[in-house]
Amino acid sequence: MDIYAKRLANVQELMLQENIDYLVLAPTTNMFYLTGLKTVADERLQVAILPARGPLTLVLPEMYRETAKKIRVSHQLLTWADNQNPVDLVRSAVTDRGGRAAIDDRMWAGHLLQIMQVFNGFQFVAAQKVMSRARVCKDEIELGLLAQSGELADAVMKEAMQEIRVGMTEKQLAFFIENKVKALGGDDISFKPIVASGPNGALPHHCPGDRKFEQGDFIVVDFGALLQGYCSDITRTFCLGKAGQESKKIYLAVKEANEAGFKAVSNGIACQDVDKAARGAINRAGYGDYFIHRTGHGIGLDYHEDPYLVEGNSAPLLPGMVFSVEPGIYLAGRMGVRIEDIVALTVDGPRRFNNFPRELIEV
Repeated sequence: MDIYAKRLANVQELMLQENIDYLVLAPTTNMFYLTGLKTVADERLQVAILPARGPLTLVLPEMYRETAKKIRVSHQLLTWADNQNPVDLVRSAVTDRGGRAAIDDRMWAGHLLQIMQVFNGFQFVAAQKVMSRARVCKDEIELGLLAQSGELADAVMKEAMQEIRVGMTEKQLAFFIENKVKALGGDDISFKPIVASGPNGALPHHCPGDRKFEQGDFIVVDFGALLQGYCSDITRTFCLGKAGQESKKIYLAVKEANEAGFKAVSNGIACQDVDKAARGAINRAGYGDYFIHRTGHGIGLDYHEDPYLVEGNSAPLLPGMVFSVEPGIYLAGRMGVRIEDIVALTVDGPRRFNNFPRELIEV
């Protein structure tokens, strides 16, 4: 069976289990997962409508007519011109007058408001009720692409490390990383790179600015590549020059937490227990109050998706799940350290998709 036909059949089975009559997807990674179709989300309404039983319908602006004809999955294609009302086409694809409709979590609010009149009398639920279950365990093709994307991120990290020098700005290194990802074969970056130097390193999602690197800075570098739709995500922290004793202690605590989290990964373990293992290493080092985010997030077509490694998530890890292990310590106004790898749970145990050195590197 074709991969997309298999995915559609699986999702329809999940819809029946959840008593969902229609799945309505926007031009997000969910639509790409089920169809292989890539478009640009804008003010024009684009939806994929999948009934629990029956064929898929795509409602698209006519500019995507030829693109949609190339996808392999069986579907009914309805296109509309800019002077037409697409809601009429949506109405023609929805034959029921009540039930449960699962709406893409990332559909624009304006688009949902447009089509709500078609689903008058329906109960709305989140599409992730089925799409997360369908996507969370990756198949061999997906695992292969995620591994390749991880290797690409490792190669870019090596190049980025060699660029670091006194006087360089955070923006300059971020720009270098974006270009290098594409130069080495990536389709794009997974997300805007994080380059956080000195005191900015204490901000986990710092936006690179004009601060210049100084001798003694710890520099957090976090980015990912996009390869055939699949994301990578890696973080390493470098020291520009020689590190002080306390800084070395902080780095070692984060490295031990990264290793503890990785070693905790096993079939059936609760997501929160991986978080507990990584957090325990940092607690023992005396920096527990400075680890201010979850240990990890799932990754695939989105760089943040299920499963989430966080206290309170008792869901079990299963073979095929892929996620980050990224403990950190952040001292406000002083410095930060984070070490992140992407890890896949296989039938043989955990496997890292990032293998750039985790030891402290003084550049």
